[in-house]
Amino acid sequence: MSELPARPSKEHLRKQAKRLARDKSLGLAEAQRKLAADYGAPNWAELMRRVDAARGGEAAPLPPLAAAARAGDLAAVRRLIAEGQPTDEGSAKIGPPLWQACASDAPAEVRIAIADALLSAGASPRHDGGGETALHAAANRGPLALAELLIRGGALEWQLDAKGRTPLDAACRGEAVDKAAIIELLARPVIRDPSFRAAVTALQGGDATGLARLLDDEPRLLRERILEPECYREASRSQYFRDPKLFWFIANNPTLMKRMPDNIVEVADVMIARGVDRTDLDYALELVMTSSPAREQGLQIPLLERLMKAGATPTSRAIDVTLAHWELEPIQALLRAGHPMTAPIAAALGRTDRLEPLLREASAADIQNAFGMAVINRQTEAARLALDAGADVNSFLPVHSHSTALHQAAIDENLALIDLLLARGARADIADKLWDSTPLGWARHQGKDSTADYLERLMGRP
Repeated sequence: MSELPARPSKEHLRKQAKRLARDKSLGLAEAQRKLAADYGAPNWAELMRRVDAARGGEAAPLPPLAAAARAGDLAAVRRLIAEGQPTDEGSAKIGPPLWQACASDAPAEVRIAIADALLSAGASPRHDGGGETALHAAANRGPLALAELLIRGGALEWQLDAKGRTPLDAACRGEAVDKAAIIELLARPVIRDPSFRAAVTALQGGDATGLARLLDDEPRLLRERILEPECYREASRSQYFRDPKLFWFIANNPTLMKRMPDNIVEVADVMIARGVDRTDLDYALELVMTSSPAREQGLQIPLLERLMKAGATPTSRAIDVTLAHWELEPIQALLRAGHPMTAPIAAALGRTDRLEPLLREASAADIQNAFGMAVINRQTEAARLALDAGADVNSFLPVHSHSTALHQAAIDENLALIDLLLARGARADIADKLWDSTPLGWARHQGKDSTADYLERLMGRP
């Protein structure tokens, strides 16, 4: 029997197992079991834990469900779920069961089955205990089917790990057999149509002449949508740039190019001249109004004006989303162009002189919307007026709708607003709908410790 060195390396042991599998014509899982036995461990997962312990990286044993998931013991996972074991139990250093399953050295089909069982039992793919999400682990190790399963279950392909890296970054660093397919899946938007890809490239490069030629050769490019992998359409969450149209790319929102072409208005004209659907004009306007890259390059207002000249209309949703992303210049431009002042706009801008009379005439929905916009834009007095008018302090926000006003105030470190909300009956125990965390949890997770301490004092905690 072999002995582990004083400072064992997981990477060295993994390579050793791969060599053994190759030399003895074994499956990787069998080679890992044989190697673990040679070091006196009952299985591979236990060998890895002994490595952690030898290097001082594991302070406590894994909880039962996490341990079963890590060991690739599907029967035990199902039994523990049936017994009511918590599906998301973990810590800042120990990943929850779903992450353990994805990071396990068990065969791919076993990891997929365990992940499916955990997701079906309510495990969240967005928890990042241990420093990264389950999707990071799946992207790094594969297979593609596991990454797709997590996305269908609500995993966020843009969620960062503790080092600020995306699952795509993890895939690029990984050694999965189907690495290229995983990278394609995560490098969104996924464009498989060569003509569409060429048109996007021309648009992003400011090649108006080349784009015109492509559109004249294939007019369908202005009408059809990119169809991304099915898992995104099956995902249990909304996605604002899924299956995009070509025209939407003019806004660079999401940010897909480091610098927009200076002639982006001319590029937009090339497409408008060939007939852009009204719904696409309207949606592109919303994307432009919320595009920080367009604003930073001085292109936001010229694009807005060109789209409105072409017939685009700012919808109420476009205005709400713009206010909720602190893009106030487009709203000011709309007001100058004759758009009426509304209670939500006045609240976001802190125009309390206009807000008070507007609230007297506003519907209950508009009052609630005004409250949300005041909170998001850190307008404490406007929030007070909306609460006086009947807004519900514990309602989820109209945009960023997974969270409450107290979540927003906590993450903004807005102590005056926290005082107001708690005085008006805000509940500190409501969990958000995306991360399943309270306002205090948000503050702690984001390192806003002084605000978290303040909340704890107000809540009467020692």
